[in-house]
Amino acid sequence: MSDLASEWIAAAESYLAECMNLSSPPRASELAARLNITPVQLAREFRGSVGSNISSFLKERQVELAKLLLQRTTMSTAEIAERAGFGTPRTFYRAFRRTTGMTPSAFRAERNVSGPS
Repeated sequence: MSDLASEWIAAAESYLAECMNLSSPPRASELAARLNITPVQLAREFRGSVGSNISSFLKERQVELAKLLLQRTTMSTAEIAERAGFGTPRTFYRAFRRTTGMTPSAFRAERNVSGPS
């Protein structure tokens, strides 16, 4: 991975961590503003150096956090949705299912972690 790609990923992950701490949905446009570039520049530069779409990258990282929370906690899926920075439980459910091919509840059940749904 190039140094530039590492810098873009670090900036995206730092922003994403801040969003998680605030339980707010990450937005590529907000990340672009923080980096003092336009959303179009961010999309082009991120894709050019990292090889993936910035919005997809952020969403995948949110789902990864949700998977960890589903495995390691008994938090409800609504609480996990909020903690992972999804705007609503429905948004979380759709993104999780699209990314993993299963519902959050099925993912949790498969890993034998009991918790409220």
